[in-house]
Amino acid sequence: MKQDKNMLDEISCVAYGLYEKRGCAPGNDFADWIEAENIVMKKYSKGSPINVKAVKTSQSMRAKAKTKPVHDSV
Repeated sequence: MKQDKNMLDEISCVAYGLYEKRGCAPGNDFADWIEAENIVMKKYSKGSPINVKAVKTSQSMRAKAKTKPVHDSV
């Protein structure tokens, strides 16, 4: 369970980094989340099986990403 949270935290951080890289322009949070998810999942899948529970959880996070920003501004 902790690994799932760590993976979601990492996806969130990567997505926020992508948002910052685009100059913090709004409107692409879903695309940023999907790209971040692909980046992190690729990292986790190298040499080990993908955690199916984390994939299902991240799918529900994608639905939430449509309506809420990934991070608040710091």
